[in-house]
Amino acid sequence: MPVDVYLSFVAYACAATFLPGPNNILLLAAAGQFGAKRCVPLLLGIWTGLITVMLIAGSFCSALGSLIPQIAPYFKYAGALYILYLAWKTFTREPVDSGSSDTARPLKFRDGFLLQFLNVKVILLGLAGYPGYFLPQGQSAGLVILFAVTMTACCGTGNLIWVVLGSLLYRFYNRHYRVINAFMALLLVWCAVKMIMN
Repeated sequence: MPVDVYLSFVAYACAATFLPGPNNILLLAAAGQFGAKRCVPLLLGIWTGLITVMLIAGSFCSALGSLIPQIAPYFKYAGALYILYLAWKTFTREPVDSGSSDTARPLKFRDGFLLQFLNVKVILLGLAGYPGYFLPQGQSAGLVILFAVTMTACCGTGNLIWVVLGSLLYRFYNRHYRVINAFMALLLVWCAVKMIMN
């Protein structure tokens, strides 16, 4: 896989996963209420669920690309359209509402793991990212694993930021959300353009 394509994928994964989403909002709320240490089981569950969903998405796209190779080039256009949709949603996103994130108990590993199978954003990120960046490079188990590990590492980095610095990011994001959203939206548009050009 060419390094520039891989780095473009990393930018896509970070831009799409660092902003508030179900995982990050849940971690922000849990860390704010119970502290970072008590969020570790939830965090490990999220990461395990993420890598599982990404392995499934990558395997599905790779198998479909092998069975019907003539549709593989069109996957990247579908992925680019979804990324542009994410860019629009990112640009128009409002600040995080702290009142909607209350939980009564620390969530467990199981909660974080199962959330990934219900988290449409995560599923669609996998189904858009793999065909757009990895499928054109061929179909192999190594590419599926690289995709899943990279996506989980990027998502996991964002998750850690929201856990460790959650209260600071919450205030900063709410104060500067328009600038942050615009920057991340432009980064996503750039990723969509790069995906189509590859």
